[in-house]
Amino acid sequence: MLPTLITLALLIVGTGLLIMGADWFLDGASDLARALGISALVTGVLLAGLEPEEMLTAAIASARGAPSLAIGNVIGTNITITAAALGLSALIFPMTIDRNVRRQALIASLVSLFPIALLWLGIITQLAGVLLLAVFIGYTIFLLRTDREAVKRMAEAEDDDDDDEHPRLRGKAVLLTCGGLIAMAVGGPAIVEGALRLTVMSGLSQGVVGATIVSLGTGAEMIALGISAARKRRSDMLVGGILGSFAYNLLVTLGLAAAIHPLPVNRQEVMIALPIMITVHLILLLLIWHGKITRWMGALLLAGYIAYLISVVIA
Repeated sequence: MLPTLITLALLIVGTGLLIMGADWFLDGASDLARALGISALVTGVLLAGLEPEEMLTAAIASARGAPSLAIGNVIGTNITITAAALGLSALIFPMTIDRNVRRQALIASLVSLFPIALLWLGIITQLAGVLLLAVFIGYTIFLLRTDREAVKRMAEAEDDDDDDEHPRLRGKAVLLTCGGLIAMAVGGPAIVEGALRLTVMSGLSQGVVGATIVSLGTGAEMIALGISAARKRRSDMLVGGILGSFAYNLLVTLGLAAAIHPLPVNRQEVMIALPIMITVHLILLLLIWHGKITRWMGALLLAGYIAYLISVVIA
């Protein structure tokens, strides 16, 4: 009984710290980004899509010799944020997507092709992991350079450097950012330890636990963002966050985990989850081009997510 309680406590506390830490981190980072003049859509892609809790969880799992847990977390989280977060948001309030999101959707899809191909090949080497990180850096630079409004504002911010008036670069923003990092640094090891204990107790594989329980915990922030976006009718920010998170998980989360230790891919474990991840992303692209996500579409996404959870567990 005690081992079970300890395992549940590790998962619950770890998830709570990850979500709270990520929330603090994103609030602080958002203020810092606004001080640099990043536009709303790119902020959604780079900041709402930034998933440091997934990165930390996968990195620790890789260092602990649990590659399937790291890979399962990446794939499962991408499915969770696309199907569950978007589906729940649309179910609460139908969404209208602006046409300017299409460009970001194409860019995020293109940079995701390389890591998806590596997953199909069956192993992600340390060199490949470093290349994935390099692709993400290039992706970020490209987004900023092509965001003319952001470039203009950043130039204006540089001109004002001598004024010494940058409140968002100090104080609360810095405390939130650092506090978030500390909370995630504690929550990451806790949730990985709890997940590893659960695999032993339940008999489930690392890939199954990573694709279901761990991904639900680390993807909870985007689900919360989806509910908030539905209330405030900020669908562009949510969709931008999902696109950014999808690319971030495949490039940074997977890349960092592989850079720490090569990741062999268990084909049997990803046989169901990987095609589903690709499918839900293609569905997202179709919905973006359609420009609307109705309640029944949201219900279908949620139903598909529930079906995915069942199929992964019973496979």
